[in-house]
Amino acid sequence: MENSFNVGIKIKELRSNKNMSAKDLALQAKISVGMLSQLENGSTQGSVETLRKIARVLDTTLAQLFTDEDNLEIKCTNDDSLYVVKKDNRKKISFPDPLYNCELLVPDLQGDIEFVLVNLEPNRITNEIIPHTKGGEECNYVLKGEIVVTLNDKEFNLKKGDCIRFNPEIPHKIENRSSKKASYISAITPVSF
Repeated sequence: MENSFNVGIKIKELRSNKNMSAKDLALQAKISVGMLSQLENGSTQGSVETLRKIARVLDTTLAQLFTDEDNLEIKCTNDDSLYVVKKDNRKKISFPDPLYNCELLVPDLQGDIEFVLVNLEPNRITNEIIPHTKGGEECNYVLKGEIVVTLNDKEFNLKKGDCIRFNPEIPHKIENRSSKKASYISAITPVSF
């Protein structure tokens, strides 16, 4: 069972709650009004970088963009799905970048840690280098292939079994410059999605 989440409705709701026009949000997030319109009407999911910019302007986190408060309920239960994520039931976060996808390894983003499996297709390269969250730590463990982590202008080449820890406020990007798929587990505090 695959679960995807469209953040457009949530973005529009948060923007409306702030009495902000689409034009104002787009201008402050440094994206086009057309891109924002496509996000809000669900015709695109937007890149992680775009969603982070929007979240900052809306004074929220990526985690909150992917949270449906109407369905939040904290309780002790025998429902295993509140504690365990089975391989075939991982929530997938879709992005327009076909070379990048994430699977949640935790039931939701309500805890203190973001724990995701990131899959990078061959030659997944990006020019954008940005900070992702305020404070905390990011730790990435390479499961398969090779990745290049750039922190500001310093590059770290990591292979299967290698791990890196850094402050996610440091502008950074993660790429797969090889001709083979790469996968890594990412643990981030506080939650940035």
